[in-house]
Amino acid sequence: MPGPWGECVFSQAEVQPSRARLVVDCKEAPDSVADLRHPECLSAVLGHLEREFGIESVVLSHYVEKQYGSRTMDTLRRTLGLASLFSQVGSRPPSPKFPGFSKKQIALKCAACPFHPRTLFRGLREDLLRDFAAFHGAFADIAEKLYRYREPGCRTCTAATTNDMIYVFQEVARFGEAVLRTAPPPEAPR
Repeated sequence: MPGPWGECVFSQAEVQPSRARLVVDCKEAPDSVADLRHPECLSAVLGHLEREFGIESVVLSHYVEKQYGSRTMDTLRRTLGLASLFSQVGSRPPSPKFPGFSKKQIALKCAACPFHPRTLFRGLREDLLRDFAAFHGAFADIAEKLYRYREPGCRTCTAATTNDMIYVFQEVARFGEAVLRTAPPPEAPR
């Protein structure tokens, strides 16, 4: 969701190939928003990184520049890897079994289904790229609803989606473990 400062705050970015870095202009954003911990900033930076190649660092250019190096870049790349996985599993066509229904009736039924792979995984992908907490909540909500869904003609499709969700869950767990391994060590007590 865009903030009161508008969506285009982070739209200006420059790739500096000689330094392998992406410089994102954040001068119009409040200090608290010009930070990768802020969902709008993170989403914009990930969007820029999806379109660029060979970036080794990200600089948020505000009144004071913040440069993010290899640890952060590793996490951002892993996030984009998960986003790519969601695009892949979301490309699976539904597999309904509704005897006696016309192709048009089946297509309408599938298009309205909240568990249609394209719809479900596109939404999870958007949540992941915007806000990990929102992603976590949406994932848990979908898993709960999918577990309770009992439409007989959808069993094959929901079983495949359940398998995709299990695989995605395992990949997200690996992502979390990798991020924790690359995190800086905790500060010693003073």
